Amino acid sequence: MKHIPDIRALLRHMNKASDFMRWLRADGDSLVAAAELLGGRKWAARARAVVEAAKAGKDLAARRYELQELNRLLRLEFTSDIKSVEARRFAAVHPDDPRACDARNCAEALGRGLRALEALRLAGIVGIREAV
Repeated sequence: MKHIPDIRALLRHMNKASDFMRWLRADGDSLVAAAELLGGRKWAARARAVVEAAKAGKDLAARRYELQELNRLLRLEFTSDIKSVEARRFAAVHPDDPRACDARNCAEALGRGLRALEALRLAGIVGIREAV
């Protein structure tokens, strides 16, 4: 028996992916700033490449690895090694710093966008882009 995807669920994921694309275009600078805050220039460059791809209307699914890695950075998964650059940068940020709040908001937006992109990928929908 072949599985028939729920069209309503697919539309929800499409809408979330579209919202994510719009967020990257409008607030991508906050993602770049959060990546730089927690990871430095190397991470900021990766975030900038993702934002530029979104602004150019390119397929975000092709940037899945970069998005997953940025998500790991913003979710502090690289801070377990206390000697890592990411751990030192995280330790230097005060929790009440507005940039920390912005980074948390970026982590949430990135997580939502990645979940939507992954659901669409699993449903066999590729090439998630939005008209510029």
